[in-house]
Amino acid sequence: MKYPCVIMELSGVELRYLANEIKNSVIKGYYVSNIAAITKESLLFKLHHSTEPDIILMLSTRGIWITKLKFKQIEENVLLGAIKSELERSKIESIEQIGSERIVTLKFKLMDGKLRTIVGEFFGQGNIILCDENMQILAILNPIEVRHRTLKAGLRYTPPPIRGIDVFDLSVEQLWSMRSAAEKDLDVLRWIGRNISLPKKFVEEIAKRAEVAKMKVVQLTDEDLNKIYAAIKGLVSDITEGGKKHNPILITNVDGKAEDVLPIITDYATKSTFKRATSYMEAVDEVLSQDILDLGRNVRTIEMANQIAVLEHDLDEQNKAKEEVISKSFVIRKLANELMTLSYSGIDNLNDDLIKQLLTTSSAAIINEKGMRFLEVVDERIQIDHNNLPKVASLLFSRAKEMERGSDSIDEAKSMLLTRIDKLRNQKDIIHNKMVVKQHVSKEWYERYRWFITTDGLLAVGGRDSSSNSALIRKHLTEQDIVFHAEIYGSPFFIIKNSAVVSQIEKSLYQVAQATVCFSRAWKDGLYSADAYWVEADQIKKGAPTGQFLPKGSFVIEGKRNYIKGIEIRLAIGLMELSNNKRYVLVCGPADAIKKRSLIYSIMMPSGTDPMNIAKKIKSEFVKASADDIELAGFIKSISVDEFIRTIPYGRSKISLTERGEGKTASPSSAGGSSETSKSSSSAQPTMTNTLAR
Repeated sequence: MKYPCVIMELSGVELRYLANEIKNSVIKGYYVSNIAAITKESLLFKLHHSTEPDIILMLSTRGIWITKLKFKQIEENVLLGAIKSELERSKIESIEQIGSERIVTLKFKLMDGKLRTIVGEFFGQGNIILCDENMQILAILNPIEVRHRTLKAGLRYTPPPIRGIDVFDLSVEQLWSMRSAAEKDLDVLRWIGRNISLPKKFVEEIAKRAEVAKMKVVQLTDEDLNKIYAAIKGLVSDITEGGKKHNPILITNVDGKAEDVLPIITDYATKSTFKRATSYMEAVDEVLSQDILDLGRNVRTIEMANQIAVLEHDLDEQNKAKEEVISKSFVIRKLANELMTLSYSGIDNLNDDLIKQLLTTSSAAIINEKGMRFLEVVDERIQIDHNNLPKVASLLFSRAKEMERGSDSIDEAKSMLLTRIDKLRNQKDIIHNKMVVKQHVSKEWYERYRWFITTDGLLAVGGRDSSSNSALIRKHLTEQDIVFHAEIYGSPFFIIKNSAVVSQIEKSLYQVAQATVCFSRAWKDGLYSADAYWVEADQIKKGAPTGQFLPKGSFVIEGKRNYIKGIEIRLAIGLMELSNNKRYVLVCGPADAIKKRSLIYSIMMPSGTDPMNIAKKIKSEFVKASADDIELAGFIKSISVDEFIRTIPYGRSKISLTERGEGKTASPSSAGGSSETSKSSSSAQPTMTNTLAR
């Protein structure tokens, strides 16, 4: 026996696991970089961290979870304006569940130190509530006014009365008290369900584990209560602690669509069709996000569906009309043929007894009305002004032909209706296809900047503009790094991360210096060579000297600068597979480094055509070079031209070569070793270095 299909609802114990997982993922330092409305009942929070991957948190009236999907707005949300104005740029302080209730609170710390709280209630119709530090309601999705509480803007938030015993704070003594107060003939399943805040699917599992499923309360001994207590605690632990105890599954319907999720396999699951899931969070994302997508499809196509229904009704009416016309014309033509046959036998008057008999058997009759005579057959009237049989038959033939020509008009109308229906259905399909969202890819922190991996396996990262220059130095520069800058206005900062992990880095020094000059103003100005220098991390001073102004993205450099002169202005763009998360990325840097680790690469030089056209040309060349690998070529075609433009230097460029590279996967080196670099350098006074100018 299979359980009936129901809308998935998160229980309190499942919500505890999700809240803990989110809490563990959203480590200290995450802040809200963007908030978007998805539906009128769901909001998407983009959480950003300086060194960790972005996290996309979905909050809806159905639950809270981390999603890997990218959504587009489906409906307006009345809370969006208030929540964006209050919470953007705020830091997440805590995520907590209220007891075992289906309620979660998220606390945010604003830039001025004040606190804001979002309450998510995931029962009934659900609710999302924004409160201040005193839990005064600033905005609410669904105002409530019931006997036990009133929730609306301006009032203090109060949770609903607790229903059932908190499973996280359960004791054996409470079970004894429950037994004493219960009806003696009550079965154990209903007894547990009425007193403990757990859904039926878990109540059944507890009863099975405790071996009391078929018992009445009156039959329960103290030993049985101990078994029930152990079963409850064990089940709660299995669900909330995760790890090896988790065995998440997706419950599927007859069409194979996932419609419910379980963190562990229970008896409920064995009575249903299910499939394994990688993690409970991902399974929740699959089911609840799919519900959002289905809603989006329905919202966007409901008007089209109504139009199609009207057109299909009209089409059905046209079909009925054609059948009726054809049926009538057949009867009229048959009568005309029989009248003509009788006329050939010598009968030529409608008053003949044989004619009267024929009309009767054909459900036809001659009618006089307002001084005119009609021959009525199948509700059609043909006016006749004489008794001549051949002429009457001719009139019937003419009426049958008129009706048959009318059926042709019906066919034309049907064709137009079918065309309109097909067009609307195609539009629906297009909308459904557009609603298939892409997965959100957790990118590495350095992908926000310009970056590449040197031939020595070291990660080189550079700024894109004054803001990213500043962020790179202030957030990511460590004592083990080396800093580069070009001897030209409009230069980015580049850093070699963890330079001590390899012993010889001369090649890396030259390659990063080359990247520094190539991504400077030198490329846009069409230069063929330029100079750069590098310094140790401790030579970078982030504050301006007393009495001086330091522009955004600029820093003071003290001490010796190690020059690399006459660097060729030349780069390569390549398609590389990152080994740490198995995905393809575009990367631009010195030719030797890019060639070593890319599947396909193009050598670029300054001057030539504008970024848009050169990006299109590079993409085309990559597709041609991967013609023998259908999957790779398909992926390259899916990369937007904007992504190519974002990767290459600013200014005009030309391609000198495109071919297959030497490598497939790459990641920054973590090998040990010490830095033994020569430092032939010149001393210099403290210098304020300019940032990259686009």
